Amino acid sequence: MNTSPRPAADTAVSDVARVRVESASDAEVILALPGTNYRLHLKPGASLASFPTEPGRRAKGVIRGRALRMHRSHAGGSFIEPIEGHPRIVQGSVIAADLDRNRLLIHAAVPIWLDLCDGQLASDFQTGDMVNFYAESGMTFTPQA
Repeated sequence: MNTSPRPAADTAVSDVARVRVESASDAEVILALPGTNYRLHLKPGASLASFPTEPGRRAKGVIRGRALRMHRSHAGGSFIEPIEGHPRIVQGSVIAADLDRNRLLIHAAVPIWLDLCDGQLASDFQTGDMVNFYAESGMTFTPQA
């Protein structure tokens, strides 16, 4: 029997989404998620100068939104509906919480920071919880250098 200690698990959590920017305008950014059929239509969270100018270029950044009402889910996997368009229904796992800002980081094809609706607290959820919610219009993508 091997009794040597195991190395500590890496508990670092990343909120960086790795995407391909299909197009970017003042009104909308269309992101393709590599390895999937997702094409998310989001609002730019920064000036257009910070987005790649060529369609299909890779980018890293943070996606932010607001959950209208979040519920725990006990079945199904992670998904974003519709596959192409503005995210409306999202299901994923909680990977981090920011209690000071009352928001959760979930993973549903990509990491997404979500502000919770009035009356809900981030402290009501735990890392690993599967959650489901309708998303408020206006999710944003902010590129990182």
